[in-house]
Amino acid sequence: MPLSIYLIQKLRISDVTERKMPAPTHKRVIDLSHPLTATGISYCAGHPTYTSEQVLTLARDGSNVSRLTIGSHTGTHLDAPNHFIEGALPISAVDISPLVGPAIVVDVRGKESHGTITWDDIAPQAEELSPQVALLLCTGWSQHWGSDEYMKSPYLSEEAAQKIMERGVRVVGIDVCSVDGDGSQESREPNAVHRLLLGNGVLIAENLANVEALLDGSAYSVSLLPLNLQGCDGSPIRAVAWSM
Repeated sequence: MPLSIYLIQKLRISDVTERKMPAPTHKRVIDLSHPLTATGISYCAGHPTYTSEQVLTLARDGSNVSRLTIGSHTGTHLDAPNHFIEGALPISAVDISPLVGPAIVVDVRGKESHGTITWDDIAPQAEELSPQVALLLCTGWSQHWGSDEYMKSPYLSEEAAQKIMERGVRVVGIDVCSVDGDGSQESREPNAVHRLLLGNGVLIAENLANVEALLDGSAYSVSLLPLNLQGCDGSPIRAVAWSM
């Protein structure tokens, strides 16, 4: 090998070995999901309950394997348009791009049981809403998870849903069982907000947890990705957030 080439190669190797590599950064990830357990879970009426049964064991079979029973809307989950809209997209066909990215968190805590989340509650942050962000509504109601009180949660008004949709928001998340509440208000059309949002391609994440942790003034991104369940009307999710 000519001396000049040898010296150039040695210099390049030396540059690489002496250059300090940046220290790895570790993001603090905030879990926005309720744990799935045998007891202490809130369910909408008629929905399947969660069970986990061990069918293989490490000692007997060489590995641990469990059989799960779970509904498509059990725990923290994402609604697909075909949850309420006949012939609409199932969870396996929705665009998952909006489910990972920046989030705007609106503090709507302080509502009473069956209280209404109005546009006035959201309007102060209206300029932040766009197709590029997920809107998370923090009611604080997740503190009642697993109790009868949880099903008496606040709900989103149709007017607020309409204005959210008009601003191009493609994902709405909330820390209650349903954006429509429990349907106990006779003057309201059942599931009207679901039909409005899902019918216009807005995905809905429900039963979020720990959303209060995102109210510290920092900017956050979220992941609300569902399982790829072919033809299904929704999916449990492991919702998480991290500071940007």
